Amino acid sequence: YPYTCLEQQASGAIALRDAAAWARLQAEIAGYLDSDGLAGYFPPAPGEPPRGSDRLTAHLLSAAHEAGWAWPAGAQDAMLRGLAAFVEGRIERRFAAPRADLEVRKLAALEALARHGRATPRQLGSVGPASAAWPTSALLDLWSVLRRVQGVPQGAQRLDEVQRLLRSRLLAGGTTLRFSTEAGDDWWWLMDGPDANAARLVLAATTEPGWQDDLPRLVNGALARQRGGAWSTTTANLWGVLALERFAAVAEAVPVAGRSVLQLGGATQALDWQATPDGGAATLPLPPAGATLAARHEGAGRPWLTLQTLAAVPLRAPLAAGYRI
Repeated sequence: YPYTCLEQQASGAIALRDAAAWARLQAEIAGYLDSDGLAGYFPPAPGEPPRGSDRLTAHLLSAAHEAGWAWPAGAQDAMLRGLAAFVEGRIERRFAAPRADLEVRKLAALEALARHGRATPRQLGSVGPASAAWPTSALLDLWSVLRRVQGVPQGAQRLDEVQRLLRSRLLAGGTTLRFSTEAGDDWWWLMDGPDANAARLVLAATTEPGWQDDLPRLVNGALARQRGGAWSTTTANLWGVLALERFAAVAEAVPVAGRSVLQLGGATQALDWQATPDGGAATLPLPPAGATLAARHEGAGRPWLTLQTLAAVPLRAPLAAGYRI
């Protein structure tokens, strides 16, 4: 990957689990921090006024925490103190942006602080209640904050509202997953976008009991967003890798073994996982009358099953697929 700013180096090191690259960044990170403790994309020039980015700093802290890694104690403490000062209005950063983004940036900072036990209910008062006008990334940040910070007034109700807003944005069909707000979710100047949002939603859903039935669909949908084997940005690839690691630990910890059997009407097919460890496909003829499909797995693990019905249906009249023009 040819680009070398701090975000791209950190995202690449974490996503690839490159311990050598991470060790090098740990040794260099202090040189990227300004006098307020905020990290810049490139090391500050001598005598330059504080120009570190609150958004980059939050990303570095949150991504490392999710990966189970950490920055050196001194640098990490400086970054957390810088984010706390930003949230509380003791320091400010102004950057060119296509739209007002202070509230969204504060939520990202609070999410990083909450991960390290440094966010307080009082700090959360600097942002308003969850809004349908927020980008999806901001709702995901607030979800994370509300799960981690105790004593937030009406915290349970606010958590339910955030999840309701997120569910209302999901557009799912087949193996695809999109957000109804995607046109407004590409906040590229804050390194946020729909691909990263899809991965972060998987991360959030793995720890929430009310989302467990949705997990397979969310994972399939996130994977379907790839093009050429990758997501669209370095941050999306980072969160995508972490999301798949988390999901695998939760739902795929036991390797699949044995055989899976499918039966429809009088037809039966079986898949031997020792012979085809990567899975396979089975085609069963549709019976002339209605029948129930029976699927069972005989062995260890929990394999995935995707069903598709193929049929040639005579077209004798115009067909409207849900809408008419």
